[in-house]
This record gives sequence, structure tokens and C-alpha cells, in this order.
Amino acid sequence: MSMTGVGETVDELRRCVADLTESELDLFTTGIVSVRLPDADLIVLKPSGVSSDNLSVGSIVVTDLSGKVLDGVHAPSSGGDAHAHVYREMPEVGGVVNTRSTLSLAWAARGEPIPYVPTLADEFGGQIPVGPFVSSTGDALGRGIVDAVRATGSPAVLMPRHGPFTVGRTASAAVRVALLLEQLTRTVHIARHLGTVEPLDPHDTDWLRTRVARTQQTDFDHHTPTPCAGGAADRAPKP
Repeated sequence: MSMTGVGETVDELRRCVADLTESELDLFTTGIVSVRLPDADLIVLKPSGVSSDNLSVGSIVVTDLSGKVLDGVHAPSSGGDAHAHVYREMPEVGGVVNTRSTLSLAWAARGEPIPYVPTLADEFGGQIPVGPFVSSTGDALGRGIVDAVRATGSPAVLMPRHGPFTVGRTASAAVRVALLLEQLTRTVHIARHLGTVEPLDPHDTDWLRTRVARTQQTDFDHHTPTPCAGGAADRAPKP
């Protein structure tokens, strides 16, 4: 099991965490960003109890796909084993993010799917689904995430008690989805305060779902999962 490339992956992970922090989706010590190391069954992830401001190369944790720690002085974040389950079940995924962004977290606490809105529907291909209630982390949480993503094709899922999770071909893609998810949630929140939010016509939602699924599959078919490349803030607006 080669550790080649871990240093570069650590640097990219730090950039992903910085992107979320600068975009006001601060992880503090509770959220998680993880990256699958390209061409190896390894995961690089944010450690437990370390704030984004204090994140350093030495504090990063490296595990295998079973969640066993291979390198690092800190324990992995408590949800890291759920990330490992996602990577085992979905080899096309290269990055997983679990934020504590305010409105997305509130919606997850309600256990209510986030509906389509016309301006952002084509980013997700449908409403943001709610996964099953899981009282613990680990495989049960990871299985709930995988099942919801596979059933709906959405790169984001709200897990009651745990908050929003996003996946992507790269860590930067998962970060981008997390940023857009918070923007979507804020848009729907404001729209509901202004009045009734009319759902899109089923014909339009079916078409969007098909288009998004085709685009995602094309990305997965033609790209090898790689770490976060470039700042997510350059590709997605701040919520």
C-alpha cells in the first residue's frame, strides 16, 4: 500500500478546508473534508478536534478504506468511518464533505427535502433528498448516504442528526456542491418567506434529472478521481 502522493494530497485538502472557511461555511472542529488518494486505497481527512485555523500538514490523518489510521498524531473525525464506507461503495467518488453550514444543517434537522427552485435545479437534478435517521456514525451512516445518492442521483443528501453531506469526483467538486447547497437552501428559505414556492413541472424535473445524471456519468467515465485542484471559491459563489 503506497503512501506516494500523500503530501500533495494533504496540501490540496488544506486548500479545500480553507475554501469552505473563506466562504463562511466554517467547519470549526465538527465538519469533515476527506479526499481519496488517487491510485491508492487511502483517505486523507481532517482530524478530530482541530479547528480549520489550526490545521497543519502534521495534523492531517491518513487512513485506509476501512478507516484504520495509518498516519497522523490525531484521531480522525468521528464521521470519517462513514466517509470510508462511501469510498468503498462508490469508487467514482474522490471527495466527501460534511459541513455545519447553518441553513443546510437546519433543513437536515427538520428532516425535510429541499425542493427544486428554477434557478438552481439544474445543479442537482432534483430536490435534495433526506437520508434515513441514523443515531450513530460508521457504516450505517455511510450506507444511508450511499443509498440516497444512488436512489436520486443527487450529489448532496441531508442526514438527520448529522447534517448535509456532499460527494464529488474530486474534493473541490464536493466543496462546490456544499457551497451551492447552502445557496440553494438560503434561496428556498427566503422564497418561502416571500410567499408560496411553486414546484417545477414534473416534465422539467425529469428532463433535468436525466441531464444531470448523464453529465455526472460522463465526468466519472472520463476522469480519474483526484484531490482538490484549485480554489472552490473560484468556481462557486459564496452563499
